[in-house]
Amino acid sequence: MSFPRQRFVLDTTAFTDSKLIEHLGSNIRDAVNRLTELISIGRLRLNISCYMPPSTFSELKKFLLESKCTIRDVDQVEAWVVRKSPDRYSVLLSSQVIYEYVSDVRDRLDQGMTIVRRAIKEALKRSEKNYFDENSLSVKDIETEISRTFEDKYRQKMRRGVLDSLPDIDTLILAKELGAGVVSADKGIKAWTERMGIRYVEANFFPQIILTYLERLEDFPASFKKVTNTKNKK
Repeated sequence: MSFPRQRFVLDTTAFTDSKLIEHLGSNIRDAVNRLTELISIGRLRLNISCYMPPSTFSELKKFLLESKCTIRDVDQVEAWVVRKSPDRYSVLLSSQVIYEYVSDVRDRLDQGMTIVRRAIKEALKRSEKNYFDENSLSVKDIETEISRTFEDKYRQKMRRGVLDSLPDIDTLILAKELGAGVVSADKGIKAWTERMGIRYVEANFFPQIILTYLERLEDFPASFKKVTNTKNKK
């Protein structure tokens, strides 16, 4: 049985997603090696090609080495995942996509400023209250409490669901250029694949796609039978 050629562009989270790691191994190194094995089988047996922009690969390499993966682990990823720079000058994007992106960023900046104002008001209020309180907190303690309260709110408004890095944009442009699907666990990338009409595959589901194809070929890797059986029991 032959399969039509399929292309996927992998985001950093295609290897680092916590759900993927839980499914494929007890740690990130096991998960990376198992996923790389599947990608290699997919390329040789199923006509599946996986790509990654150089900017994304650099980000992934740094993360893996900091997570105690070896150079050999990284080399295996590099051997089976094609590194390709997106053609930023040839890929055309709808003016609506650009309009929505600018509008989204503008709205988030406005919301971020609102959060900053609230943090300043809270700091002034706490400082004034402490001035008349004998058991007042130190300025450092006030700063710590307010930072803890407002930093997470600010981070959620400014970063969740938004494209906030060049590797994210490279991933989308490359997928558009190749007519490929995107494998990721990033909510920002997911939201923009929907706007740009790009196929999106959840990172933790990608291995199952390859395994399902291999089952049809009756070429299921023995090393993955235990993983699949464990998942089915859950």
